[in-house]
Amino acid sequence: MDPMSAATTFATIVSLLADFVAHRGAAEDNSFEEFMAWLSEQRHEEIKTLLEQNTSTTTGIKALLGESQREILDRLQSLDRSMASFAAGFDAYRGLAQAAHPTSVLSAQAVSLLQQFHDSGASKILSVQYLDGSRTLAIVDGPTNGELKITDARFLDDDLSTLVELGLLGLDRNGRGEHLYLYRRAAASFVESSRGA
Repeated sequence: MDPMSAATTFATIVSLLADFVAHRGAAEDNSFEEFMAWLSEQRHEEIKTLLEQNTSTTTGIKALLGESQREILDRLQSLDRSMASFAAGFDAYRGLAQAAHPTSVLSAQAVSLLQQFHDSGASKILSVQYLDGSRTLAIVDGPTNGELKITDARFLDDDLSTLVELGLLGLDRNGRGEHLYLYRRAAASFVESSRGA
């Protein structure tokens, strides 16, 4: 499946799940079989067939539908915000992401941190706090020493938390309890895609 078809299919499935759960009462069961029947009623045979052919997708949807209506909707809303934040890193989608979720957009600093991390060739950076309150993001294991440029220290924690929440960075601690940020494959794909690589 080409990337555009995969992205469209994923968005369609998430949207259909949200519609199915939202339009049913909180007391009603939301079983996989009922979801499949609902897909047929709504004339989404192609999606239904695709879901029936993929056992891992079937298992994932069954697990999701086993939760309460509120939990399902909360998860889907969180996913929607995360997708908007991720999409905002691409110039072509920034306007759409801002329109859908004005508060869920990756900041210029967050995108810059990912790009610098990528360009450093490092897999880890260390957040170093100094006595005067200033901070640096030191490259731990790159081909060269150095640090990432911080453009707005006031929102650094917010940006780093967002990148961790989106799965673009991992978070660990060193032996002294300092934050160690780990570069993830998703971040590399994000940077390469946003640069048109």
